[in-house]
Amino acid sequence: MKLNSNDVEIPASSVGVYDAIFRRRSVKQFTPDPVSRETLERLFSAAVWAPNHRLTDPTRFFAVGKDSPMRRRVAEAAWQSTYDGVVNPNPEHKRRSADASRDRVLNAPAMVYVYSLPGANDEVTRENYATSCCAVQNMALAGVAEGLCMDWSTGGLTRIPGLADILGADEAWAMVGVVFLGRAAAVPTTQRMPHSEVVTWLE
Repeated sequence: MKLNSNDVEIPASSVGVYDAIFRRRSVKQFTPDPVSRETLERLFSAAVWAPNHRLTDPTRFFAVGKDSPMRRRVAEAAWQSTYDGVVNPNPEHKRRSADASRDRVLNAPAMVYVYSLPGANDEVTRENYATSCCAVQNMALAGVAEGLCMDWSTGGLTRIPGLADILGADEAWAMVGVVFLGRAAAVPTTQRMPHSEVVTWLE
């Protein structure tokens, strides 16, 4: 059943859209404070309202519960994948890297894998992927309103052998990334080019 835009319950927030855009940060270190399921539900509610040209609803989310058997299963798979993938042959180096991957999975207050469904043709598939990326951005901006920061990763934790099977995803789906969410241990500063250097005005 589709939701009608006129019937959506919009969460109350004192954070304006420009505040959310300019205050959003990618953060890897979080406090131990939990992220409630209710909070994640609000983020997912925002995510599904990403721009979606053909209304294909292509994005699928897999929220991996904190301290759950599934989180531990993903963590062990991440450990093995990282250990096997480290080029440095030194076993201690490989273990340290693998331990770091496992700890990252285990310690994140909230963890969500995001996939995009293929379309009927390449054009629709590309549009679907764009929608799913916008959905993650919606989550990030809604997260700011909730006092959260996010790390959107497309690295090794998205390339764990057998991950789709572990999560219950379809191998044909495109991985958009794994999203870690929580309250920032420290909020970093960052930089961008000013818009005047990247905009061409055509008249």
